[in-house]
Amino acid sequence: MRPKSAQQKGKRLEKYVSKFIEEIGLGSATRTPGSGSGYKKGDIFANIPFVLECKNEKQWHWENIDQAIREAQQSNYFKDKWALIIRDPRYPEFERVYAVIDLRQFLELLKRNNFPSN
Repeated sequence: MRPKSAQQKGKRLEKYVSKFIEEIGLGSATRTPGSGSGYKKGDIFANIPFVLECKNEKQWHWENIDQAIREAQQSNYFKDKWALIIRDPRYPEFERVYAVIDLRQFLELLKRNNFPSN
């Protein structure tokens, strides 16, 4: 894929995620200018307690998690809270989109939401 097409593909996912955040009522969300290269880190700027890194690629790359962690550590707000948003390329665009987060963060979310224990 040519670089310009790859960039457009990534931007489409970022726009989709931003719009979805707004549609479910979590407030305003926009693509980060420069895709996290400036003052604001991550690909999406939203009022949620995670730095979001989006990837719309054909293959899984562990380095994407490293990038998400690095972006969070460089941020001014949520240094230990990152999420990697990925699209499953085996399905039509945006039919299946997932968030990858640290297991500790996932369990903490469940705990905070008073997940019933057995």
